[in-house]
Amino acid sequence: MPLAGSQKLTEELGYCVARIECDTPTGVQCGTGFFFAFLLENGKRSPCLITSRHVVQGARSGRFFITRKDADGRLQPHQPLECRIPDFEDKCHPHPDPSVDLVLIFAGASLQAIKAAGDDYHITYLSRSAILPREQRAELAHLESVAVLGYPLGLWDPQQLQPVARMGITATHANLPYGGAPVFLVDAPCHPGLGGAPVFLCMPAQAGEVGAAGQRSPGVALLGVLYAQRHAHLQGETGVEPLVGRMRAGRPVPPPALPGPAPLGVVLGTDKILDFEPLVRAMIHGFVSKF
Repeated sequence: MPLAGSQKLTEELGYCVARIECDTPTGVQCGTGFFFAFLLENGKRSPCLITSRHVVQGARSGRFFITRKDADGRLQPHQPLECRIPDFEDKCHPHPDPSVDLVLIFAGASLQAIKAAGDDYHITYLSRSAILPREQRAELAHLESVAVLGYPLGLWDPQQLQPVARMGITATHANLPYGGAPVFLVDAPCHPGLGGAPVFLCMPAQAGEVGAAGQRSPGVALLGVLYAQRHAHLQGETGVEPLVGRMRAGRPVPPPALPGPAPLGVVLGTDKILDFEPLVRAMIHGFVSKF
């Protein structure tokens, strides 16, 4: 199971995320998920897919897409693998705090089914090593460069299964709870379909760090999960809109126009990801029966 730390993740960034589509009574909902490997007591890791709860809300069935790999190990991005999951919402485990807009999907069975069918795939898993440590978060500046990686509706490349990276800055300090909630704000382009997208701190290259092309490349660290956009009315009222893409008859549904200035992205901190660790371990030990 390939894991990615800061430098490796820069080169493998596009393979840690997946486009998610959900069939609901009102049409297809779209979002972004990312793969995260939780460490178990026996040293093994449990592969999971994490996304926003709003993405899977009402999903009767769902699917996510990953990059195919041929028998010689060559990537085939133009022939993506589709992982279908019936009763999708029921198979998702919500965050233990109902106010946190995250769910976890155990991806192991779906991935094993792909290999059992004679296919192979390429995934990069995020893990604790990709998360910026708490002490380093406290040393961040108010303004830091960030990248949002995901599948905004109408902008991603379905032919190559490539996610889109949107650059921005932290609008509030990433280590301070905005409004008392475990979130911070980013000033970055936020589009429907980016709900559940990972947000990375972009760090400058350090001396001695050399990329595949022989040049120094910047590192990245996971800062959180984008799930909504916060906007302000000219009358002073504010609102939060989940970043869920919607499609009908195979075509994107334009999002409603928001009043006031450009909205800011709302990002859940990485501590909320690690809150899933006890659930994962309980599931593996058979203490949780929901699959």
